[in-house]
Amino acid sequence: MSKSTYGRLKAVFVLIAVLPGLPAGAARAAEEGWTQLGPDALRNSEQWLAAGDAALKADQPRLLVGKPGKGVLINGKTGKCPSLVTKRGDYRDVEMHLEFMISKGSNSGVIFFGTYEIQILDSAHVTEPTGAHCGGIYPRAEEKPTYHHIDKGSPPAVNAAKKPGEWQTYDIIFTAARFDKDGKKIANAKFVKVTHNGKVIQENKEVPYACGPNWDREQRPQGPIIIQGDYGPIAIRNVRVRDWKPGGVASEKTLNVPPEGFTAVFNGKDFTGWRVHTKVEKMWSIEDGVLKSNGLLKEWGADLATEKKYRDFVLMLDFRMPTISDSGINFRRLIPEIPGFGEQEQFNLRSRGGMGHLESYYFLPKETAKKHGLKEEEKPHVRHIDPVVGVWHTVKLTVTGRTISAEYDGEVILDKFTYHDWMINTEPAPIRLQKHIVVDGDNLGKMNPCPIEYRNIFIKEIGAGPSSTTGGSEDEDDREGDRDEGRRFQPVPVRAAREIGGALAKEAAKIDKPQVEIEEPEGQPAVVVVTPRPHGDQRWPRELPVGSSARTAGAAGPKPSF
Repeated sequence: MSKSTYGRLKAVFVLIAVLPGLPAGAARAAEEGWTQLGPDALRNSEQWLAAGDAALKADQPRLLVGKPGKGVLINGKTGKCPSLVTKRGDYRDVEMHLEFMISKGSNSGVIFFGTYEIQILDSAHVTEPTGAHCGGIYPRAEEKPTYHHIDKGSPPAVNAAKKPGEWQTYDIIFTAARFDKDGKKIANAKFVKVTHNGKVIQENKEVPYACGPNWDREQRPQGPIIIQGDYGPIAIRNVRVRDWKPGGVASEKTLNVPPEGFTAVFNGKDFTGWRVHTKVEKMWSIEDGVLKSNGLLKEWGADLATEKKYRDFVLMLDFRMPTISDSGINFRRLIPEIPGFGEQEQFNLRSRGGMGHLESYYFLPKETAKKHGLKEEEKPHVRHIDPVVGVWHTVKLTVTGRTISAEYDGEVILDKFTYHDWMINTEPAPIRLQKHIVVDGDNLGKMNPCPIEYRNIFIKEIGAGPSSTTGGSEDEDDREGDRDEGRRFQPVPVRAAREIGGALAKEAAKIDKPQVEIEEPEGQPAVVVVTPRPHGDQRWPRELPVGSSARTAGAAGPKPSF
């Protein structure tokens, strides 16, 4: 940002106009709520050069040159033109997509309401970026005695900048400051999320002051969007915006519709393809094409599992946390026993740290790690991620053999991590969406029900064949459901069911205290249900003694087993 630019932007706030019709190529974007910002929607665009593409000038890399065609705007031959200002001047909460190219040493920015800036700068070579580098929220500054910053702004989480002459992308979600009826500010403006070239660089960053000099000037609840054009060569293309609400915008025509090559695991309408039992029915619901689990669960056993089992696959889904929360995606079976954890691997979805963790390595007993000589540097490590509450996030998991790659909002956070051969099974298993029990006392707060929501759950099997199945034997299917629906024994008279249930409860109390329930439908035999089976704990007996009354009462088949 030029130190003199903010002063020239003061008159911007009176610019309010109606956008013209969209170009033909914007039809798909329009369906999803986007408005394409072509030359007709931007003031001062007539002073920029129209082109079909841009590139560094061969003998002068500090300049850009255009190639014949349309769709690209370049800020003049020397990189100095009046800034582009949207004719619409009443944006409030907004989502923006921008593709840009800069020359060597160039400087620009995307400025919301003429006040809050995401910096654009030639800084791919910088090892420790600041708020004044590309992707930063520009710092406050003063011009006397010489131009200098008075705070750090907000540096990008990672330097995602590309070299001069390469096209780059910004995806920005911005919310305006809030004011009461008397005009007093009651909430700061915020950059909810900024993604630079596929990497999330800003999340949930409040901006209490204006950026740059004159940082104490009046803030407003709405305004135009500005692309700086007076401080270095920049080319732009594919600029589009849409009004934003928490949860984002999802077209009914595209929601839960899989991309080419993928299959929808969730159809947006019902639980087809999922194992449903009493606890699932109580804890999960479907609303407007979104899978939700917002209730308070006291005992484990309400995870939602696919009926089909998967071995090698690419899984994509969107998740949203209405409040700070904890959940996870489970897949494949684990080999070592991890008491109190589970039989399957879990890719963690969690607030305040833990997002993206492969939980098997974090819960692995020290004795087991020592036995296998596991070193700290051999474990999977991801950066600290705290998903923004109320916003949809995207996860992509690629599992082949014992190798996993993971992406979070387009950023690769696990790159072909290979499990130790003693850790994970390569046999197909269901995919589960965890419903976490109530959390009380850790960094997620008191009595937190850990609500979670999902949509757009798609999968593509890799080398699909015998390794991916819809189910196994009856016994195998029972084991798949142990954690979710408990073990349901054959119906027996009520008296026998109570005796079996009592014996189970007594044994369960020694280990994990799962819930033992007896279903007693009127006029029908009773059913004993244990929810859940202790996760992977083999100390439970394969058979449990049952009193003579239970046997003589007509319990069919062998003694109850786990």
